[in-house]
Amino acid sequence: MKNKILLILITMLISCSGGKQHLLDEIKEKEAIVTKSYEDIFDKSTAESLRKDYLNFADEYPNDSLSPKYLHKAAELALAIDMSKEAISTLDTLIKRYPDYKYLPDAIFFKGFIQENHLKDFAAAEKTYKDFLKRFPNHELAAQVVVIIENIGKSPDEMVKEFMERTNQKDSLLSDSVK
Repeated sequence: MKNKILLILITMLISCSGGKQHLLDEIKEKEAIVTKSYEDIFDKSTAESLRKDYLNFADEYPNDSLSPKYLHKAAELALAIDMSKEAISTLDTLIKRYPDYKYLPDAIFFKGFIQENHLKDFAAAEKTYKDFLKRFPNHELAAQVVVIIENIGKSPDEMVKEFMERTNQKDSLLSDSVK
């Protein structure tokens, strides 16, 4: 009886690890296809399939060190295939599940970037950027985030005008066109 239970446990372990390895092999194969497709014609269907594999891996193996990386990659792929809301959702999962993820500052910054530039949700982007500064005030991107917050939602013309007003200078382009 003990031998039978031991055999069942060993079989389960082998099948579980085989499933994980199979998924890792599929991911590696699809990554190669998607990477190559960036050089030629982007393979959107393989990219979507790879994105789903990344998500499946992170759900099935949440304690694996690859899971937060795969969620990050899934968000990047979602953006590449015009799935901005899915990218945000994936980043939210990453931020919530893996608060100690090495690249968490980059993930939060990326979330704000998508909200600002792809979804045009300036209020949400500002909130995300402020969260970034609260969590990582000394990060190398912090100074850039401060500037982004100051200018969020402004057109380039508005930013130039404000800059010129702050420095008490005339707009050289404007003065050239007046001549």
